[in-house]
Amino acid sequence: MSIAKAEREVKSAVAAVLILAEIQTDSVPQLVDVEARLWASLLALGRALMALFLARCAARPRSSSYVYNGQRFALDRSTLRSSEIGTRFGKLRFARPVGKPLAGSSRAADLPVDRDLGLCSGFSLGTVTAITRLCAMMAFAAANSVFRQFHEWAPSPRALLRMVDAAGSQARPLLEQAAAPADDGEILVIEADGGGAPMISSSEYQRRCQPKHKRAAAERHHRRRLRKEHSKPRRTKGQKSKNSKLAVVAAVYTLKRTSAGLEGPINKRLIATFASHAELFRWLVDEANKRGYGKKRTVFLADGSDHIWTLQQKYFPDAEVGLDWIHVTEKLWSAGQCVFKEGSAQLSAWIASQQGLLRRGRVDPMLQNLMGAFMSIPKTGPGNKGRRERLGGVIEYLMGHRERLRYHQLRRDALPIATGVIEGAIRNLVRMRLDGPGMRWSRDRAESVLHLRCILLNDQWDDFARFLANCSLRLAAQPTPTRTHDAKPQTLKVAA
Repeated sequence: MSIAKAEREVKSAVAAVLILAEIQTDSVPQLVDVEARLWASLLALGRALMALFLARCAARPRSSSYVYNGQRFALDRSTLRSSEIGTRFGKLRFARPVGKPLAGSSRAADLPVDRDLGLCSGFSLGTVTAITRLCAMMAFAAANSVFRQFHEWAPSPRALLRMVDAAGSQARPLLEQAAAPADDGEILVIEADGGGAPMISSSEYQRRCQPKHKRAAAERHHRRRLRKEHSKPRRTKGQKSKNSKLAVVAAVYTLKRTSAGLEGPINKRLIATFASHAELFRWLVDEANKRGYGKKRTVFLADGSDHIWTLQQKYFPDAEVGLDWIHVTEKLWSAGQCVFKEGSAQLSAWIASQQGLLRRGRVDPMLQNLMGAFMSIPKTGPGNKGRRERLGGVIEYLMGHRERLRYHQLRRDALPIATGVIEGAIRNLVRMRLDGPGMRWSRDRAESVLHLRCILLNDQWDDFARFLANCSLRLAAQPTPTRTHDAKPQTLKVAA
């Protein structure tokens, strides 16, 4: 499109918008109708203005030859490459000159105008960030539907996956290089836990890759036939209904001293990964150092995961530790139900007594009470063996975490003793987006969406958009190949 034609299109679109504000007849149209037509007209005006802007960029004077990445190119204005560009106002045709490689190079042609504008493989960066943000909030199909509702077009499912893969690959670099928040508190708190997301298995992936056959409208018992064709063995006790991969999550925040006491959490930031506990802690130690670990008083809270506490001793040996109070309370209820009748007043009084001992720092008397309850259960009799095993397991568990039952010292200084922050973070970060009905994730895409949600919940999306603009984001030609739950690492071919 020439500049003159683009200017005429803009004037025509402006006139179309102004006409909507005029009342042509005595009857006033419904506001909902005017609103719908006005929105469509404003999008058309936006497309016209974008077309004018792109036409002027393509016609801007440029050197006939230039060097890019060590290769010399010649700008050929006689040959224009025309393609559709997806913008937030809609798709429009864009023609621009091509840079052809010199000296017989086999390199592909260059598009200098696209590079200057920061186009992302046929899409504007605003389009990519908007769709990626929706995909971080809801299912991919729902994100596409919402985008279409407001922009009157949407990318293909394949293009959407390419956007998520490209933006998601840059999410962790942004999280890692983000500066420490300003106006942080004096006390650093670190909480860690994990939450699972369903991953696709090799057998299920192969079945989903098979072409779908349309069934006759009159075919009965279709689902019954499918269950017979793809029968599953009955699950035994302890087996999960889906292939779940654990996402390890950490929350880092601070507490600030005020005249009214400690205020917080302040500047809470989440980091997470599906890789491993060790990978999270290598990342977490850098984040904690930025927030003042080693200089500030630090509290580390978690549940009873052995992996977490082993890595805490390695990476955060100077932190004051605390086992989640709610987790310990559940263990006490499990122990009490081995001795007293469930729902009885004696059980509630006994639990309250043990909690009181823990709050006052009297861990040994609490453990002695548990041992006394264990000895009071006869070795023989109906159900006694199971009660002794459950109660013995609780005693062994609390004995193993004895040094982390420091509730008296933490409560004395008004510090947290429960991991409510990380529990809520796992619900918002993992379960609300990655653990939906029927979802089966590829490992790499799940990692990308997890990091994108970290940015979203950390309120860092504006910084992320600027980061993407500076890194010249490009979309891969194909979505990242699916990596199944049970794939062997040595046979994986992960897209760069």
